[in-house]
Amino acid sequence: MDPLTLVTIIIIGLALLFTFITVLLASVAAGKMLRPPRKIGDWDPKSLGFDYDDVSVEASDGVVLKGWFIDRGSDKTIIALHGYTSSRWDETYMKPVIKILGEAGYNVAVFDFRAHGESGGEMTTLGFRERRDVMEIISWFRENKKDKAVKVGLIGYSMGGAVAIMVSAMDNRVDAAVADSPYINIIASGKRWIKRLGEPLRSLLLIGYPLIVYFVSRRAGIDPSELDMMKYAEKIKKPLLVIAGKRDDLVALSEAIDFCKVAHSHNKNVERWITDSAHVESIKDYPDEYRERVIGFFERWLGR
Repeated sequence: MDPLTLVTIIIIGLALLFTFITVLLASVAAGKMLRPPRKIGDWDPKSLGFDYDDVSVEASDGVVLKGWFIDRGSDKTIIALHGYTSSRWDETYMKPVIKILGEAGYNVAVFDFRAHGESGGEMTTLGFRERRDVMEIISWFRENKKDKAVKVGLIGYSMGGAVAIMVSAMDNRVDAAVADSPYINIIASGKRWIKRLGEPLRSLLLIGYPLIVYFVSRRAGIDPSELDMMKYAEKIKKPLLVIAGKRDDLVALSEAIDFCKVAHSHNKNVERWITDSAHVESIKDYPDEYRERVIGFFERWLGR
């Protein structure tokens, strides 16, 4: 065998090996993305001074969604929605927002999304099926605690913020919503999440990122175009407050601003609050102003 042929075979072999490794790594990464670790904490609303009930809502596909309901004697319930890989036990934003809303006199409902916390489900769908889950949770409250949910508000963080946006556009039973650090372009945010990783894994995953998107979409039955928030910007008719951070490394500030501009052009009750915070950390960095802005927003549109 002449040297040129040998070199050609080696190059082809290395290319095939690299392709195999890239596809394998993308497949494994997609599997891990769809099955995030379940976070279960050691606190509950009682530790915040609130009586509560454990609540389970069965989604139409049989997945049981588990959560808490804090009855503050109001006819207004605000549903708080956590982010991807998190749960109702999140210490950064769920714990403080439960306290903020409860102290303001609102009933508070918090649920683990499917495949998170104590809820059922084998895979997350990154907001695609979760938006329907939230609408089914609203239906459950209207059927089982109608006098407690005469008005319904949503407040969501990261993926939960995107779900709040989508549900606000799809379900007119939502009276007002707050979206804190919502992804706008999920494909772009996913790529930024990978950039948080160290080398060489980061570079390998970025090379295989289109394959990761493909595997995730196929396995979970997700249509990525349905998770583009710009698709919903013109459809939101209820009051919406979007909170975005200048140091958010997952959601580009420009994306949040562009979304708000389009939404506001169709709905003058769309507001935005831009902070200097990182992803979902405005509530930690500006606790007093956060309480004032969020409670003030809900008081304007839900009432006291």
